[in-house]
Amino acid sequence: MSINASSGEDLEKKYAPILGDYSFDMTIHGYGVLKVTIYVENDKLLAITEISSNPGQMEAVEGKEFEFTIEDPDEGMYSIKFLKDDTGKYTKCHISNESMGMDVTGTKVE
Repeated sequence: MSINASSGEDLEKKYAPILGDYSFDMTIHGYGVLKVTIYVENDKLLAITEISSNPGQMEAVEGKEFEFTIEDPDEGMYSIKFLKDDTGKYTKCHISNESMGMDVTGTKVE
């Protein structure tokens, strides 16, 4: 049984360190530099790219802080992990998708 936040505001507080835009160099995948936006809407943590029309719902990995998965019916399972920099701030995001051969790390756009 999972414990859900009582409101989107709670989720925004909980995930504040990782919300925002991240820039990924996706040249080897044929996309160039791609922006991914992490945000909270309707009590859900979502991720969307600038080339996508539908956001992916990020599901927390149990027992891991700021690690998530997104299940895409067409593209398979994405693993998303947010990483701290030398100052202790979350400034990087690592995304992998085995079925697509994707393994990239993006940087938060301040």
